Amino acid sequence: MPGLQIRLADGRGRPIKLGKEPITIGRHPDNRLRIKDEMSSRHHCVIEPAPDVGPDAFRLRDLGSRNGTKLNDMKVTESVLSVGDVITIGKLSFRVEPRGGQSAALTPKRRASVDMDSVDSSNAPWLLELKEILESFAARGVNDESLKLVDARGNDTDALSGSGAGPRAARNILRVASRTSATDIHLEPKGDGFHCRMRVDGTMVWICELPRKVAELFQGVIKTVCQMQAAARDAVQEGHFSCRFPDRRVEYRVSFTPSVHGQKMVIRVLDQRGVPTAVDDLGMLPYMAERIKRVTKLDAGMLLVCGPTGSGKTTTLYNCLREIDRDARNVVTIEDPVEYQIDGVTQMPIDEKQGNTFHNLLRSVLRQDPDVILLGEIRDEDTARTAMQAAMTGHLVFSTVHAKDSIAAVFRLLDLKVEPYLVSNSLNLVLAQRLVRKLCPNCKRAVPVPPGLTNRMGKYGQGIKQVFGPTGCKACLKTGYRGREALFELLDVNDELRDVILSNPNISAMKKIISEGLFTTLEQFGWKLVAEGTTSIEEVERVAPA
Repeated sequence: MPGLQIRLADGRGRPIKLGKEPITIGRHPDNRLRIKDEMSSRHHCVIEPAPDVGPDAFRLRDLGSRNGTKLNDMKVTESVLSVGDVITIGKLSFRVEPRGGQSAALTPKRRASVDMDSVDSSNAPWLLELKEILESFAARGVNDESLKLVDARGNDTDALSGSGAGPRAARNILRVASRTSATDIHLEPKGDGFHCRMRVDGTMVWICELPRKVAELFQGVIKTVCQMQAAARDAVQEGHFSCRFPDRRVEYRVSFTPSVHGQKMVIRVLDQRGVPTAVDDLGMLPYMAERIKRVTKLDAGMLLVCGPTGSGKTTTLYNCLREIDRDARNVVTIEDPVEYQIDGVTQMPIDEKQGNTFHNLLRSVLRQDPDVILLGEIRDEDTARTAMQAAMTGHLVFSTVHAKDSIAAVFRLLDLKVEPYLVSNSLNLVLAQRLVRKLCPNCKRAVPVPPGLTNRMGKYGQGIKQVFGPTGCKACLKTGYRGREALFELLDVNDELRDVILSNPNISAMKKIISEGLFTTLEQFGWKLVAEGTTSIEEVERVAPA
């Protein structure tokens, strides 16, 4: 068990043994260790056992002191102590030494990153679970142990540099999210502990269970960098921060919501690594990519993308913008919120509290001489009608709508009471898309072709003798899938379709016209991936049912 030795400015000191009882430090007489330094507070800090970390571990915790508590020359709120650490309160210095150890020079040293292997994993199972995941997922040639948080104001912070349970949990959970390409981190209070889950490839995956104290410290780290009120446990709070990895910067959006057992925290991860950067990289059929690139060269018209939340609509539209000569054209986006920044584009976030809705901003943008407008979503009648009119009056408009497929998207516009002539004359292309999980290459297994499947697969089922299914291993978090691939369905609004929309819009008439041309449904695109061994039958049936 380590001992604590005080060193005063004149070099004198006396050892104080750490035990089961906390040692409070401050100017008030009722402290276990009373100090007379004008820079210290009445109740400055406390050193207490940390059984959640290890049987012989101790934690330094600041008690809201006026001038702060420094550990190894850095201000800390809470941190687990290690042998050799230097605590500074005003002019007084304390050094952590082994019990009976020799005195050493009190030169504050910068804290080194604590290796997870140095912690007794039998007493901290959450560390072991995180370690196993990190070992299963390679760091892609980059040392991701060196992370730097950037707070909501854009200032660098040392919140991850400590060896306390809070910084350690935050550091390693962010690393796990990075390596697994998670899009969301969920910390959910459940009785005595918190469940940590992540959304990986669109599905919630178990990561570990954190002790309540560790989870609250983790939440405290996040609240600090988001400039939130740490004590507001019953309020809904939202914020943001970013993290500098050695090879990139990742943005995070944070939401805190009170629940029965405590605050639930959800962190949205906005990581551009691996995101397609061109239409040709999206994975669509060649004729689809060619048609979309032709539309991006038009002076006026509309490209509409439809699909559920999280299906990649924004990624597709951003890549369409990259096909445009942004030096020669005035490109403006209206988004809720702005997810990624694009060079050469004016990007505007909506703010309904300030009256900056999609419709109001769209009307304002139309007075600023735009050539290309990306409208994040068409939600209501006014926005739909204004967007259609803009597409007919010399503007190229990209937007999204919630609909199950490309045909349904047309009827969604009509349901919003947009006149048929506006829909038929403004629309050029409607792209529907979904994301399916790709089978893990390490553990996918061949399975026999079910009876009747080849007929359902059409031309993609000809000659296939086997398909593949999931198994599950450490490399895919035991899900059987790793990564995602997009399914696309492109509706080319030609003159025949315009006549149907103008005269008597109905699904049967539209399908008849479509069947006479080049058209691949979402389901057919999925069967193509099944035939290639990229995904499973179950994934296609889940995401793009007939």
